Amino acid sequence: MDEPNKQPETETETVAQSKEEEYLNNWKRERADFTNYKKEEARRVEEFVKYANEDLVLEMMELVDDLEIVAKEVPGVGLENIAKRFSELFKKYGVERIEVEGKKFDPELHEAIETEKEGEKLKEVRAGYTMHGKVVRPARVKLTK
Repeated sequence: MDEPNKQPETETETVAQSKEEEYLNNWKRERADFTNYKKEEARRVEEFVKYANEDLVLEMMELVDDLEIVAKEVPGVGLENIAKRFSELFKKYGVERIEVEGKKFDPELHEAIETEKEGEKLKEVRAGYTMHGKVVRPARVKLTK
């Protein structure tokens, strides 16, 4: 009967056993690489789906800007409600407006287009938005005293 832990008897068996171990280790390594590849691809697809609507949202932001301007110029027409509904729709898709009032200038969130002497306060010129935490359009601000 063969013993399970029997030592190889010849040099050929030793070489064959080392080749077997090498092939098994290579297979395990390739299997791990493939598993990592599948995880990375799943992450890429998830990221793609997450930001697939970014171009559409950017186009809608321009419409919301125009709507807000008209709502300020012609109050009482009900356009404020439509702008509010757009805001709710944006939130549904992970889009949030960048807050400007009471905040300090942050170059990652704000784009300064004008500065008064030694300005520190921010005045919003155009709304900025983030999508799932990523800045898709920085807020244009004016730095005032």
